[in-house]
Amino acid sequence: MGKNNLKELSEALNPTTEQKERIFCEILEKAENGIAQRRGFASVKRLRPALVAVVVCCLITTTAFAAVYLGLDMKFLNFLNPSSNEQVEYLANGAYVVDKQIVNKNGTLKIKQVIGDSNLTYILMDFIAPEGVVLDDDLYRFEPCNVDVDIYNGTYGYRFRTLEDENPNDNKISLVMEIHTEESLMGGKIKFVAEALEGSPNLPKTYEESLLMPKSIISGNWETSFMLNFKDYSTTYELNREIMLYGYKATLQSISVSPISIAIKVESPYTKEIHNASSLEPVEFNTFLDEFPITINYKDGTQVTTIYHSGTTHGKYGKNETFLLKTFENVINDKEIESIVFFDVIIPINQ
Repeated sequence: MGKNNLKELSEALNPTTEQKERIFCEILEKAENGIAQRRGFASVKRLRPALVAVVVCCLITTTAFAAVYLGLDMKFLNFLNPSSNEQVEYLANGAYVVDKQIVNKNGTLKIKQVIGDSNLTYILMDFIAPEGVVLDDDLYRFEPCNVDVDIYNGTYGYRFRTLEDENPNDNKISLVMEIHTEESLMGGKIKFVAEALEGSPNLPKTYEESLLMPKSIISGNWETSFMLNFKDYSTTYELNREIMLYGYKATLQSISVSPISIAIKVESPYTKEIHNASSLEPVEFNTFLDEFPITINYKDGTQVTTIYHSGTTHGKYGKNETFLLKTFENVINDKEIESIVFFDVIIPINQ
């Protein structure tokens, strides 16, 4: 981890005075209750000064302590890179701890935490290979991999994102599985099945490199099921606004905004023509230009445009619908968005 990342993470995890007071009171209360149950109230009074000193020392010396206590795994925090203390707490309040472990001779898979919104679900996991296996590639994924959620019958897409490895010469890696859906998976029960771990030294830079499939590292079977009891971060704006897409009339039905994604739903009798026209835009290999870009205008005057596609674009020709999901490298500051621009429509946010 670079110095800049450490600085950003430290700033994001630094608890406010109110958070420190709340954490302190809750820890103190739990500790006192535990001591009282074991030794009686007389022991609490004698140990209280020492207990106060220990807790205060913890709060002063480590921001990681506060972050974990707020409910979000440190690896998730580093991956998401929140923009403020308030956003750290907001994300933590929506997280769900799974804490499941699948162990066999081929390796150990730990499912740790889940967060999500109306269309994107993140699953944090660790994988530990057998002793003697070095996991030093830049990218990893489970393939084949299958997920099935009891409350969802629609289409979905997924990908794995490899987290920064503090020790690339050992047998451990951390991954975030990213699941794209047209509805929220919140409250559902997921069945997860993975059959092999694949690795790749880097992203392809040429067409020839793209033809080389990631190499299989370990074959096996890791199967489990768990609840997705996260809190949905999204705010959905029903719009039904007329819009022109590549010269064709359409209706912008809705937009859902959260710190981890922005989802757009469009309806048009010209859905097929719109997608055919968008695919005619020149695209160089490995640039993945966004054919349906959005621009985020923040209240401070800054703006961000999605130049490169990252997420899902799904045109349902039979239903004349298009579903667009925009994901980002780090969380966005959704509470500070003034408006979002999609082609010729300006959508006010947080008004």
